[in-house]
Amino acid sequence: MGRSRSWIVLGAVSLLALGASRGAAQLPPGREEPRETTPARPTLPTTTVAPQPSRYFSVEAHEIAVDPATYILGPQDVLAFMLLLGEVKLERLPVLPEGVVLVPGVGAVPAAGRTLKEFREALRQALSKRYRDFEVYCYLAEARQFRVNVTGEVREPGTLVARAYERVSELIERAGGFTDAASRRRIEIRDPSGGVRTLVDLDAYYRRGEGAANPHLAPGEAVFVPVRQRRVDIVGAVARPGAYESLPGESLRALLEVAGGPMPQADLAEVSVDRMDAQGVVRVELMDLTGNSPTADDVVRLSVRSSLLGKARVFVTLPDGRRETLYLSDRETLRTLVPRVVQIDPNTALHDATLASRDSTGKQEEVHVDLAQVLSGAQDHPVHDGDVFSVSGVRDYVYVSGMVAQPGRFPYRADWEVNDYIGQAGGTAPGGNRDHVTILSADGNPRSGKRGSDVGRGETVHVNRSTGSKMVAALGVLTSVSALVISVVALTTQ
Repeated sequence: MGRSRSWIVLGAVSLLALGASRGAAQLPPGREEPRETTPARPTLPTTTVAPQPSRYFSVEAHEIAVDPATYILGPQDVLAFMLLLGEVKLERLPVLPEGVVLVPGVGAVPAAGRTLKEFREALRQALSKRYRDFEVYCYLAEARQFRVNVTGEVREPGTLVARAYERVSELIERAGGFTDAASRRRIEIRDPSGGVRTLVDLDAYYRRGEGAANPHLAPGEAVFVPVRQRRVDIVGAVARPGAYESLPGESLRALLEVAGGPMPQADLAEVSVDRMDAQGVVRVELMDLTGNSPTADDVVRLSVRSSLLGKARVFVTLPDGRRETLYLSDRETLRTLVPRVVQIDPNTALHDATLASRDSTGKQEEVHVDLAQVLSGAQDHPVHDGDVFSVSGVRDYVYVSGMVAQPGRFPYRADWEVNDYIGQAGGTAPGGNRDHVTILSADGNPRSGKRGSDVGRGETVHVNRSTGSKMVAALGVLTSVSALVISVVALTTQ
């Protein structure tokens, strides 16, 4: 029975969507005057019959999903009502001007001011007083529409036709968005009498996703975006340095949170604060913002100093190419620095690290570092401010060049010999000799090799031309020269 009911609900919803696609009368959001339509009249209880096209619900194509827990019903909303009671009852029920919904067989159920979720529960309770075994489904078919004036510092001020589920930010976007002088933190929602019902801080909505900071509007309300009054430049050790609007009475510490909050290394005990008095004179003072902080009413700039500023540091290049900056403790040496920098793995060249420093005259000196000896305690070296510590990665490849079909770089294999790498390069080219190769080590030292020779990481296998091919090439050149001489002699004797 449960499965068959599920199929019935699915089929009914499909029919509703089909009915909507056939041209339900509805107003798309825009600036045009909405057409006047006759409100749908509530239907009376009827016996169940096969659905007819004229009874299909008009399901509105919403641009965003409606949250039943937050959407508040009001007059002119239209609900899709489905009751499974041995048969299927489909109804299109409007919220009447009195704020109630007339439910067939039940009567008036209060709806205005309730969320859609709350109304569903009230509907279920009302039906349970008359029926026992039933299932009920109720959805928003059409959201009510009303005019909203959006004025002030928006690029296209005017009157919009809004839907009840739209929020302040969406209406401002439809009005062209903010101007450069707009306040994003003191947006006014005005009631029908022109009074300010509430102030909206959209920065809080964008930063923390607070739905309460981006409310819905009611019929008769308007949106006014004022000019930004105060702006504070926040620089230094904060997550998002920049210029931010400050609110009247807002504390300096709260303003830092608007800029993403202080970084872990921020020194809040000494924050540089620039204040401007009524005569335009700016004075700078250091403030402790670790506890309670003063308001930002006359502040024009906040400079948050890093607690690491002025400390000695070393620049590190890691095996994967990443570069990092590490701050040094007092009298730090490689023995304590290396464990902080290097995660020893097979890609780390333990015997191929360097430490570059400058002496008292400014001359740069480079010291070779064996990480294995440093970690074992057999080697150590002091580290100074501005030093550059480089850790190389193991070269997991072998180059093949010379008389081969496809020279290039190939993965290193510990069990491969010269002949294997030549095979990876497509074999020898005409004139190449597998037993006459030169192997260059990673540091450029050459040695002779042949097809069975071992090859190390990062080395180059160069296939030389065979002696026979060299002689053939030499004879070819000699033959060409001889033919040229004979031709010249023949021309001069004529």
